[in-house]
Amino acid sequence: MEPRWEECEFMPVRRYAAGKGRWLEDSKATSVEQVLRIELNGESVAEILCSPGDQLDLVVGWLAQKGVLQRKADISRWGIFHGTARLETTDLAQARVVHSLADPRYYSLSRLRAWQQKPVMPDDLRVKAMKMLQTANTLLGELAATHERTNGVHSGVIYDPAADRILVFREDIGRHNVFDKLCGWAIRNEISLLDKAIVFSGRCSTEMVLKLWRMGCRMVLAKSVPTTLSLELAEKLGITLMARLTKDGFSVYTHPERVD
Repeated sequence: MEPRWEECEFMPVRRYAAGKGRWLEDSKATSVEQVLRIELNGESVAEILCSPGDQLDLVVGWLAQKGVLQRKADISRWGIFHGTARLETTDLAQARVVHSLADPRYYSLSRLRAWQQKPVMPDDLRVKAMKMLQTANTLLGELAATHERTNGVHSGVIYDPAADRILVFREDIGRHNVFDKLCGWAIRNEISLLDKAIVFSGRCSTEMVLKLWRMGCRMVLAKSVPTTLSLELAEKLGITLMARLTKDGFSVYTHPERVD
């Protein structure tokens, strides 16, 4: 896969070469970072720092994480105009926001940790370890060309275990943005994530587990190591968290019964 050249710019640098004992004039591919403004129902609500690509997915996913929308039908109009994303939601969606704080998906971290109810988990969600590893190697070895060029972006895919295929690839300078883009894509294409897995080039910290919970995804494979709190939360919320990814293996930290 070719790098997304619209997400890279070559910047002049002065590089010190220790072996030659001198400075060299050079240029390096550098990740493009943009400011994306979000207007919701005519009001400015946020500014996001992000990569140029797939920004509509990013905005939809970001708003879904806030409880503003849950499905494609909640959006009556959308578009991106000169660095500003403008979305309008339906009256029903706007009325539902008032009650979102009562939905466990949007609980605060402290409230989730104290939550006593056991979440409903899919009974038939299973993956084969070798298939997950192959998917991860495809992500890191073939799809992440922009990262190979710049070393400046995170990337992730939605993997469908039943169909044994990658549904979508997304990348961004921000790891949180990658999850939001995957979430937004799933909403815009009306794809349930309950029986899917996310494979991710970064670290699955507590904030990322919260994003998985809110988007309805119960399985993740991350390249880097998790944290103790993210593991506590993943165990409680019924999320299978796999990490410490190498080319020939990975570790399963929580709910290993889903991985064959």
